[in-house]
Amino acid sequence: MFGMDDKDPHAWIILTIGHLSMNKHWGETERKRGPLCTCTLIRTPEGLLIVDPSLQPPEMPKLLMDQAGVLPEEVRHVFVTHFHGDHRFGLDAFPHAPWWMAPEEIEYWKPKVTGPEAVHLARFRPAVPGFLPGIRPVPAPGHTPGTTALLFDSKGKRVAVAGDAVMTADFLRAREGFHNSTDPGMARTSIDALVRDADIIIPGHDNYISRDLL
Repeated sequence: MFGMDDKDPHAWIILTIGHLSMNKHWGETERKRGPLCTCTLIRTPEGLLIVDPSLQPPEMPKLLMDQAGVLPEEVRHVFVTHFHGDHRFGLDAFPHAPWWMAPEEIEYWKPKVTGPEAVHLARFRPAVPGFLPGIRPVPAPGHTPGTTALLFDSKGKRVAVAGDAVMTADFLRAREGFHNSTDPGMARTSIDALVRDADIIIPGHDNYISRDLL
């Protein structure tokens, strides 16, 4: 099982490497593929934490077993960086675990969603500082007002699970948010802050990025 013999209290693994449906930095001007977000599994002293469950619920068990040797019921916590659908496709695979999201993001979406989405939103607990030991929620607004990254230390490195605060390596280098950002200027500020504070950035739709390789 992932992390069993790892002495690091915050070992992590990427379960899916995401991609964009349309990437302007590849010269694309229309959708070329379905979206897929990057999904990360972190071993914490409070149990396994999955961030942005990316596949539909029937697919999540196989993903967890293939990539980490883990059953869905072994996941103790779920965190969603923001409420866009591609970052929460797999939520219903974890009915037993608390779902966490930044309180600012919860409040932003309350007047905007109805039906099943409102039911999902109502299940979220506010991820305030201290919600999990050693895992720090860091506001990274711009993509949405409540987009929130997670910062933690692993093997002597500061790791940021950025969600769509950082879309891909290309968007990071350009210091740009995606075209649907609610506040492009704030998105740029959030990127700068994450680059300053983290050694490794896990973006919303790409593989992890080491700051020393930028």
